[in-house]
Amino acid sequence: MNYFQYICFHLLFIAAFISCAKEDETKDDNPIIIEESHFSFVLHDGLTQSIIAPINTKLNDNYSRVLNDLEVISMNKVSVKIWNSETNFLDDMEQAIGQRYQGASGWVYSSTDIRILYRGNYTSQIALHEFCHAVSLVVNNTIGNNPRWLWEAIAIYEAGEFINPTSISYLINEDFPTIVELNSDFNTGGNKIYSVGFLLSEFIITNWDKSRFVNLIKANGNIEQTLGISTLQFEEDWKYFVITKYF
Repeated sequence: MNYFQYICFHLLFIAAFISCAKEDETKDDNPIIIEESHFSFVLHDGLTQSIIAPINTKLNDNYSRVLNDLEVISMNKVSVKIWNSETNFLDDMEQAIGQRYQGASGWVYSSTDIRILYRGNYTSQIALHEFCHAVSLVVNNTIGNNPRWLWEAIAIYEAGEFINPTSISYLINEDFPTIVELNSDFNTGGNKIYSVGFLLSEFIITNWDKSRFVNLIKANGNIEQTLGISTLQFEEDWKYFVITKYF
């Protein structure tokens, strides 16, 4: 399995909500492990158990809903590994997948292993986003960035990361991104999916239903097969949906 495909970036949300703390760059060979009912928290870089409560609460408050939405009956316990040092977080990433992605605040190694960088009060939201990725991997273990637009749209919608389209300049100008554009790689500037992912999922669920949304996940975003329309028609209908509802 190519674990590189599960990297997830949250720059848009970090910019709005995060005030970064000073890092402890010391390597941590003795992480603290806290076992909860659905999650096992592994704390690196001197992080203490005091940070766990809001993260665990956020995850547990959404646990059943996310599983139900994605039609997952049950999950194995998920390991949530958290670093306080960005350097150590990236070192672990490089060791695991052979690359470093500056700006990443969370990524998914597997459906039972998510890894995040501690970002103060926003850490709970990062953990929820990554957990939604993990659940989608239970639905289809090949969905990670395959396709990227759907991979992110799932997690953004299920984590409630709505951005009002009236605040997005290119949508105001009716310059809606295509699916091809939304599939572009992060390193080539492919960041629009983080702004419009919620709207894409909302459109699919509203015009069809949640079961068809799950079927799209199982089909790796095959729009024609699952929804019965061409990608071009999908893009046009999505644009009409957003303009009609929000503008």
